[in-house]
Amino acid sequence: MSELRRRVDAITEAADSFRVRAFFTGEKEILEAGKFSKEEYERYLDYLLEDEFRRRLVLGVIREGNGLTIDEIAHRAEFSRLEVIRHINALRYEELAERKSDGLVVAKREEQRKVPYEKIKFIVEGGLCTGCGGCIAACPVYAINFINEKPVIDEDKCIGCGICNVHCPRTFFPISLIRESLKGSPVDVETEGVSFYRQAFTAQTAKEKVKQVCQDGGIVTSILAYLFDRGMIDCAIGVRKADEEWRTQAALVTNVDELLGIAGTKYTVTPSISLLEEVKRRGFRRVAVVGVPCQIHTVRKAEVYSSELLSFLGEIVVLIGIFCMENFGHTALREIVEGRLGVKLEDVAKFNIEKGKFYVHTMSGEERSIPTKEISVLARHACHYCPDLTNELADISVGSIGSSKGWSTVLIRTKRGEKIFEEAMKEGYLIANSLPDAGMELLQKLAKGKRKRNLEALSERAKEGKYATLIV
Repeated sequence: MSELRRRVDAITEAADSFRVRAFFTGEKEILEAGKFSKEEYERYLDYLLEDEFRRRLVLGVIREGNGLTIDEIAHRAEFSRLEVIRHINALRYEELAERKSDGLVVAKREEQRKVPYEKIKFIVEGGLCTGCGGCIAACPVYAINFINEKPVIDEDKCIGCGICNVHCPRTFFPISLIRESLKGSPVDVETEGVSFYRQAFTAQTAKEKVKQVCQDGGIVTSILAYLFDRGMIDCAIGVRKADEEWRTQAALVTNVDELLGIAGTKYTVTPSISLLEEVKRRGFRRVAVVGVPCQIHTVRKAEVYSSELLSFLGEIVVLIGIFCMENFGHTALREIVEGRLGVKLEDVAKFNIEKGKFYVHTMSGEERSIPTKEISVLARHACHYCPDLTNELADISVGSIGSSKGWSTVLIRTKRGEKIFEEAMKEGYLIANSLPDAGMELLQKLAKGKRKRNLEALSERAKEGKYATLIV
């Protein structure tokens, strides 16, 4: 096939693609909703068209071959290897292509194609929703709300564009692609249990006001305080305690005083990423995001598959990831604290998970605990399909595993994270030492265990014929 013919076919298919058509026909509703200006709408439509065009060029190359390697497709399409992988992941999700066990990529018959990018109700109904809030931030017509710890679609507002589907980390998620793009080379997760990192520390805040409110070493609060003090961010996304019974709400903080008011870990689901739309609405630009793995996954997926939309919402200065084995709904938290440990939620001063136990610290100074294995059944169902303990796609990952009491384990993942951490340390916001070998060994063991256990759960789900997150 001639290059001209291939490009004509690609642009024809792109213009007729589901995403482009839905966004084009929904112009009136999108502009009336007010999230996007006319200029932003047109820019995003252009972005969608260009993205689909390039994807269809890749598909055209695949159709011409009788099984091609990634490198062969990249050579023929004249695209980078990582871009080709990005498009192949989407084509696999649309069931237009498949990757054989020998690694070769082949096209599937058009009649086998499913309707791509349907509403994310099937993720919610399947118990796979993480409650990250990414769909809320992405929806162009404000048709999604978070009710009873899950996203609910207002069918009267929904235009069926499927953008929520694209942004959901549980529809298709190219974790190996993002690992490789961040590291600069493929990641062997069999040997790199915590995935790639540039440096590993055990660290503690050097600021007394942070020590008074922090969870462990106060590293997240200290880094954000440094960024605020140096004028490097306009706001930060985190989680605050909403009432005395430890219900939570997403928090957009704009200064150090507000930051100190939300310090400490909360162990209930909160749709923090939904606040990216508030960043835009309030006229902020530079934002730091703090989140558990699924929330960081959402932002990274948007960087890969919807960078233009993400750029409208804000400029991500840093992604700070919290280690997470599993998370709980508020009802489950009440069962753990009041039902299992006999403590009133309003009497709790702090929660902590350490050395295989869930700890509750009361206002009167009492400490009670329960083994985490005894409460795992109460965790959100979606948590049992997440393979990421150490928040491997963040710029900086922080947790308590591997460090002594009052200190935090810190994994520096990216050059961006490394620069921020080193400057914060140089400016006297924190102190850090190399993470001891014993600490890293424990972290590797637990990370590998969660990955193995939850990937097996995904595999079993797929064998039962249920939808399972695509991990590639």
